[in-house]
Amino acid sequence: MKRGIVALTLLNVLLLIPGVTLPIYGVVIRSQVAAEIISEPVMVTVYEQSRSILGTVDELWNSGDQLVSFLILLFSIIVPLAKGSMLLLAVYTATDRIRQWLVWVVDLIGKWSMADVFVVAVFLAFLATRDQVQATSFSVSVAILPPIEVEMETHVTSTLGPGFYCFLGYCLFSVLWAQVIKHRHVD
Repeated sequence: MKRGIVALTLLNVLLLIPGVTLPIYGVVIRSQVAAEIISEPVMVTVYEQSRSILGTVDELWNSGDQLVSFLILLFSIIVPLAKGSMLLLAVYTATDRIRQWLVWVVDLIGKWSMADVFVVAVFLAFLATRDQVQATSFSVSVAILPPIEVEMETHVTSTLGPGFYCFLGYCLFSVLWAQVIKHRHVD
C-alpha cells in the first residue's frame, strides 16, 4: 500500500513540475491595417508572449515587483512542494503522533494555499482577453497628398498553455490526495 501512496504522491509532484515550467497562458495581439494606398490589408503582429509560472516569478522579480513575485513563488511552488514532502513523510513516519501532526499541518496549509485561486485567476484572465476585436478608422494627412483613409482592426487572442492544464491537474489531484491521506491516517 505504501508503494501506491508514494507513486500517487510522486505523480502529483510530476504534475506540478510542468505546471510551473511550461507556459500557462499566451497572448497575441495583431492589427490588420487597410488603407487606400495599399492593395491588400496587412496583418501585423504587435505583441506575442507566453509565460510559465516560473517565468512570471522571474519577470516580476526583475521588474521590481519582489513582493508579488515572492507570493506567487511561495503559494505556487514552495507550499505545494512542502505539502507533497510532508505527505510522503506521513506515509513513512513510525509514530502515529508525528503522522497525525504532519497530516494536520498539510490540512492547515491547504486552507491557505493559493494554488486553486491562481488557477481561477488565470482562467478568468483568459476569458477576459480571448478573441477580442476593436476597429478604428482615421485619416492621415501628408502635406502634398490628399488625406488617406485608414481602417485598423486589432485582434487580441489568448490561449491556455499546457502548463495551465498540468497545474490545474496538480490542484485538483492534491486536494483529493490530501483528503485521502488525511482520512487514511487520522481516522
